[in-house]
Amino acid sequence: MKVFVTGGSGFVGERLIRRLKADKHEVVALARGSSQAEKIKAMGAQPVHGTFSNISEWETALDGIDAVVHCAAPVEFWGKWEDFYRDTVQATIDLYQAASRRKVGRFIQISSESVIQDKLPLLDIDETAPYPSVPSSVYGRAKKETEIALCAQPTGPVRIILRPTFIWGKGVKALDTMAQKVTSGEFMWIDHGQTIIEMVHVDNVVQAIVLSLGAGSDKSIYYVTDDRPMKVFDFFSALFAAAAIPIPKKNMNGKIAALAAGAIEGVWKLFGIQKSPPLSRFELAFVAQPRRYNIAKIKRELGYSPVKTLEAGLAEMR
Repeated sequence: MKVFVTGGSGFVGERLIRRLKADKHEVVALARGSSQAEKIKAMGAQPVHGTFSNISEWETALDGIDAVVHCAAPVEFWGKWEDFYRDTVQATIDLYQAASRRKVGRFIQISSESVIQDKLPLLDIDETAPYPSVPSSVYGRAKKETEIALCAQPTGPVRIILRPTFIWGKGVKALDTMAQKVTSGEFMWIDHGQTIIEMVHVDNVVQAIVLSLGAGSDKSIYYVTDDRPMKVFDFFSALFAAAAIPIPKKNMNGKIAALAAGAIEGVWKLFGIQKSPPLSRFELAFVAQPRRYNIAKIKRELGYSPVKTLEAGLAEMR
């Protein structure tokens, strides 16, 4: 197949390109600048210079493409809604419409579990669970609105939407941020890290994408996990140990943390502060909201099963 990838120089995109090339696919990838283009080229893919603001100038690169995999999106959790709408929602719809004009057969959207996150526990739910009225982060809201807008398009390529949980693995930038908070003493467990959450290794996300290239019906949505729910303390302690980060000892009561996060967000919104707050409801939910998903649908319809175990992923990080 001939596959077009956005976000090809990013954490998921890089792994995806390497897997696609190993599987003998032809890969074309969008590059915002020369450094991204060089990285893409070094992986054996063909870079296409451009951004989502000038699609009309490069959309001929979509001619002959069998599938678009849209990995690119700003991974931020605070900021102006207008920016999130432009860079996530509108960019995706513009790309999808360009793919439609160029007769692309399939469009794979990398979404997020955050579309479903608000205040309630998410235990044993599947893809039939309704959206919350307003997700707990502007990132989740943007991903939610993107899913809705994408499925509302009247015609175009087959749409497959993947909702990975927290994506981890060697090179994950989120761990650098957590390491900084551990070093500065800002990191605290919530309720001793006993909350159950789900995560997914980057190679397992790539496996789901590869399966989506040839399976799944239009507008299908799938959760993607390691199929191994764990307590927050157990999982992140293992990550910290693999990255040689001291395991923190500080702890905060969940109810107190929720009050603090709500109050801080209120102050930030009142004064229009653009810098991310030191504690937000989404950051709190990341380590304190119970999440366990039923992934029977992706197993049944795509034939998915994790290809990278927790132990293998940690060994690679070490």
